[in-house]
Amino acid sequence: MHSTDSDPVTMVVTAHPAPGNQKEWEQTLTNTIQASLKFPGHLGTTVLKQESRSRPTYQIVLRFDRLENLERWKNSPEREHWISRLHALEHRPPVITHNTGLETWFEFSHQDEHRPHPPKYKMAIIIWIAVYVSIIPIINLIRPFTSELHFLIGSAITTSITVPLMTWVMIPLLSWLLQKWLYPEPNHS
Repeated sequence: MHSTDSDPVTMVVTAHPAPGNQKEWEQTLTNTIQASLKFPGHLGTTVLKQESRSRPTYQIVLRFDRLENLERWKNSPEREHWISRLHALEHRPPVITHNTGLETWFEFSHQDEHRPHPPKYKMAIIIWIAVYVSIIPIINLIRPFTSELHFLIGSAITTSITVPLMTWVMIPLLSWLLQKWLYPEPNHS
């Protein structure tokens, strides 16, 4: 898939707060996200926390409308201020990846930026589940309000709700929950 500088772009950060610093790290992350929201082209941030016995792992997904706006955030003094505070509270340096296009929906377990994206059939299954789980409830919820509207207008309203729900909630959540299936460990036999 070819991408251009005008394609939406996603930055995925895998971070590990140091033991004893988790609460302060989470508050600093909240402040960092609030600062990023003020930048043009910011489309949203998702934070997923994976608990482990030894230490939690966080996946922070920032979405921008284009690479230029992500770069503006990345090179800003505000980001530098908050990132330096986060790094001081982390167990090890975070892993950062950038993606554009459809593959950005499936980046949550990329601990290694050289790991390939999942096969297209797995992406299709995840997208189908997300579409089904998103569209059926939304259609039933808004049908009483859209039944008198023209079919195309009702469909436009439905898709304007379900596409963001799929993009920023359902697919990231399903990708994270099914990451072992999407990204199986290589068999070293």
